[in-house]
Amino acid sequence: MVFLIPILGGCQDNDETPVFQAEGYLIGHHPCVRDATVTTSKGEGKGYLVATIGANPDTLMLFGVPTDMFDVPLEWHSFLPDESRDMFKMRFSYQKSQENIGSRYHCFGYFPGRILRYLDSEYIVLKAEKIH
Repeated sequence: MVFLIPILGGCQDNDETPVFQAEGYLIGHHPCVRDATVTTSKGEGKGYLVATIGANPDTLMLFGVPTDMFDVPLEWHSFLPDESRDMFKMRFSYQKSQENIGSRYHCFGYFPGRILRYLDSEYIVLKAEKIH
């Protein structure tokens, strides 16, 4: 005789996208989106290329950074100058996007080769705060 005992509260929805926490700084932006304010499933904000810091550093194309968090000069191109990165630090929570936000914007410009590898995987900000 086989008994099946249900485990209460032990099941997890596999469709749920994991949430990550990180600290990092802006290093650039999506060459097609540039300074546009984008709409994600979690709200509106800017899209930036962000380098995370810590034990497992990474580089993320992150959309939904609050529009009033940073005053980024309009003249910077795909990457910020190294010396200005200390002005653009933040702590944030994020998750992988399924929305293909960058593809909504038409682009007729040159893509620097080193940015191409970051354009496919997109992430969405859930919460962010500027740090000094």
